Amino acid sequence: MNPTDSIHRKILSYFNGQLTDEEEAELLEWIKQSEKNKQYFFKVKEELDPDKMSNEFVKSSYAELKSRLVINNEFKRSVSSGFRHLRISLPRVAAMLVLAIALGFSLAYLLTNTQFQKEEIVWFESQTPRGEKSRVLLPDGSLVWLNSESSISYPADFMKGNRIIKLTGEAYFDVAKLPSHAPFIVQTPSYAIRVLGTQFNVMAYADFDRTETTLIEGKIEIQYANQVIDVAPGESFVYKNNKYQLKKTNAAQSAMWKDDVFDFDQITFEELVRRLERWYDVDIEIKSEQLKSTTYSGAFKNEETLEEVLTTFELSMPVRFEREDFRKFSIDLKK
Repeated sequence: MNPTDSIHRKILSYFNGQLTDEEEAELLEWIKQSEKNKQYFFKVKEELDPDKMSNEFVKSSYAELKSRLVINNEFKRSVSSGFRHLRISLPRVAAMLVLAIALGFSLAYLLTNTQFQKEEIVWFESQTPRGEKSRVLLPDGSLVWLNSESSISYPADFMKGNRIIKLTGEAYFDVAKLPSHAPFIVQTPSYAIRVLGTQFNVMAYADFDRTETTLIEGKIEIQYANQVIDVAPGESFVYKNNKYQLKKTNAAQSAMWKDDVFDFDQITFEELVRRLERWYDVDIEIKSEQLKSTTYSGAFKNEETLEEVLTTFELSMPVRFEREDFRKFSIDLKK
């Protein structure tokens, strides 16, 4: 059997929702092996699009629904012996793609047959719930890692000059270099980021006291209040209390969460606890107001259980923790 024929059939099976979790993982690894493989994947995807459709809105919606390649590497918690270890599993995404395409046709029909006869832009969204992480391959070949309780959305005309991503939560971007295409823009609630093909991390959780963008390599521009601020590799743009600052930082440290290593330098204990809640899908009450503002530096791996992490806190700080319920804990200063 010709290897090309085999991979071609696998790509077709993916878009028909016929691949197993293991086969999806194998396809993702094959795509990552080379730029040639990635281009072949999108070539097959383009061949699937209908050549003759009277309504351009329907046509673009159909194409982008199929190109919404969401290959998750989500981390789902398995509970055994009372709150034990993490296990990795790939969700069944491809099987739902066929339904998404059908819904796309229905949505397109409804939108284009209203009394206003007005075209609407469809936005696609990828969400990662608490306690999980995911990886998304965008239609232009860019990769996005989504941290727990985060989401991105992008328009149906993404590949037609509207390369805009809306982010809530935290994400690491590895943006494809496409000089002939429109600039890649990431919109946060506080400011926009103009990207020219690069790697960077954005933290924009609504319940944190700041929005922070850290550049690992390449070039980005922050667009804020009619200003354009250049960010260099190894710098962080920090927006807080309607003010911003550029600061030198350990850029790689900001994105270590995607590799299951959580490394922090001088963050408040309250922020640390909020992150633990997201990573472990639990609720943690801080009973001391003084403890909330205490700064913390340290590192640990996601393979450690929450109880192991909290025990480390007890050994290094004057605190104690209690387990109130199955997924509820409390932390207080030692009396």
